Amino acid sequence: MPRQVVTRFAPSPTGMLHIGGVRTALFCWLYARKHGGRFILRVEDTDLDRSTDDNIRIIEDGMAWCGLDWDEGPVASEPLKWVGSNGPYRQMQRMESNYKPVVEKLINEGLAYRCRCTKEDLEVRRKIADDKGIPFQYNRGQDADKGCRDKNHDASRPFSVRLKMPSGNEPWLENGCIVLNDRVKGRIDFPAATLDDWVLVRTGDVDQIGVPTYNFCVVIDDTSMEVTHVIRGDDHVSNTPKQIALYRVLGFEPPVFAHVPMILGKDGAKLSKRHGATSITEYQALGLLPSSIRLALARLSWTPKVDGRALESAEEEILTDAQMIELFDLGDIQKSPARFDMDKLNWINQKLIQRSTWQELEPHLRPFMPDAWDTKSEEWKKVAVTATQKGKSLVEMANSLTFCWSAPTEFESADKFITPTVNPALREIAALSNYEHGPLRAAFDEILERQGLKTKDLAQALRVALCGKPISPGIFDTLYLLGVEEARSRLKKWL
Repeated sequence: MPRQVVTRFAPSPTGMLHIGGVRTALFCWLYARKHGGRFILRVEDTDLDRSTDDNIRIIEDGMAWCGLDWDEGPVASEPLKWVGSNGPYRQMQRMESNYKPVVEKLINEGLAYRCRCTKEDLEVRRKIADDKGIPFQYNRGQDADKGCRDKNHDASRPFSVRLKMPSGNEPWLENGCIVLNDRVKGRIDFPAATLDDWVLVRTGDVDQIGVPTYNFCVVIDDTSMEVTHVIRGDDHVSNTPKQIALYRVLGFEPPVFAHVPMILGKDGAKLSKRHGATSITEYQALGLLPSSIRLALARLSWTPKVDGRALESAEEEILTDAQMIELFDLGDIQKSPARFDMDKLNWINQKLIQRSTWQELEPHLRPFMPDAWDTKSEEWKKVAVTATQKGKSLVEMANSLTFCWSAPTEFESADKFITPTVNPALREIAALSNYEHGPLRAAFDEILERQGLKTKDLAQALRVALCGKPISPGIFDTLYLLGVEEARSRLKKWL
């Protein structure tokens, strides 16, 4: 019986949650959801100098805002709580129970060894290799039979722990190579003889096992959590042969690997601030919908296909989560780097705003509104949301409703629009007692006919008088949102 698909996103909490990381998490989430599997969030916090609780909260909050719910992982803002049977999901909480026993087992079985070399020792040997024009490899080549495989060591010195890498004769090697059959990049061969004995555990106190390294922890965690597919950035390709060797030494079959290409700016340069925001929290502040982030990032390096045909038209590109889950296939991920286009993201965001119901948009718009928003009726909110759905972002929608919360103190182009010709019509609007759309529209038409005005003449004058500028939502929506008493109060200035 095939194993259940399990993917994981395992960020290091050393700073912001970058959109490249979110794209990787999204691919893991899509693959797990497509195959009815589990998606794990795991925090790799073994970088003690830079990992902080605040950065962990940024990851948790960013993932939650993006809608990438995890089946196993930490409980947001609760360091000692988690969901899932394989916890804890912070690596530093797994030291005693998960890592140290494996390190001791590897040492006892002669598969790893204590290394008491200092940085100075290693620098000397690196210089010797450089002088001879050969790569430095710990306990390989120029370094053979030196250092910590020599039993004449000083046991009073602190130690790191290194893995004995394959010699070249192991049965799982292919022609002396560690083979990575990558689902995106294809087959990559790494000659075993070119690889160092790498550090499993950093130097700790005397007679104490120190803090494990990333390459060690990730294998132990992926094994214990039964991860079947490792989807990650292609900057990790160089780590993979080390990890495969550790899987084999421990007697485990490695998971399926899929290394996705990096994200570049629109100009092909490394993504940076000049290409737009890079942190997911910045996109939230810009007023983008989580669904637009998911769709835009999914399309970076992934070309969805239906019956072998790539979806290419503008309308076909606007996929729902359900459609992305159905269509997602690791084989459709491109090998070349993707180019991030802020204009394309804004276009997607506007399309999704326009296609959403007011009930879907309201929770996302609410954080950009004042407290008074919560005092309004459902009907009022419905009008407010639908009246501003032409906006490109939630911020733009919110800004177009600022007239609802405070009366203007400056008036743009008042002399142009508020003229003696339209003043009688303004007076009639102020005298109305019902701003419901049906009655208001009928009364409006009667006033226009009676005063001999065009719709735009009266509408622009009302906008300036009520909002301070000749731009607002539709005039009937504007009047309804203000209400009779507030509109009448603002119009008095001009009557």
